[in-house]
Amino acid sequence: MKPIHRNSHTIKPMLLVAVLMAICSFTVAANAQPQFVGKFTLPYEVQWAHAVLPAGEYTITVDPMTGPAMVHIRSTDGNRQVYEGLPIVADSKKGGASLLVTIVGRKHTVRTINLPLLGVSFIFQPLTRAAREEYAKAAQLESLPVLIAKK
Repeated sequence: MKPIHRNSHTIKPMLLVAVLMAICSFTVAANAQPQFVGKFTLPYEVQWAHAVLPAGEYTITVDPMTGPAMVHIRSTDGNRQVYEGLPIVADSKKGGASLLVTIVGRKHTVRTINLPLLGVSFIFQPLTRAAREEYAKAAQLESLPVLIAKK
């Protein structure tokens, strides 16, 4: 059996096609508009994944969901990015766009963001069904509205 040799005449066109495809992919990704932009106000300091956010106004941006959903949380002045990550994605719950916060003493923890407009909820710190019921019975769950930002 003879070894296959590729000459430079076949390698160059293949390389050119690969480079053009990569450029197109990066251009589309760079020009992609966010799928969701919203605003919310935290009336108190919260724990959000590994970050602690002070009370204040924030924006949430969800990048297009062609791959894993990337969620960005920024202060509304844009000076601070406070969270960027790939949360767990679940089906949305009924109701409006909101943050679900658990309250234990003075500690407030963001657990999920429900975005029915996108048909998803993003889970940052999961709760078991039993824990969720306990928080609800003890009035330690709060829902904070997320408003859709005007473009």
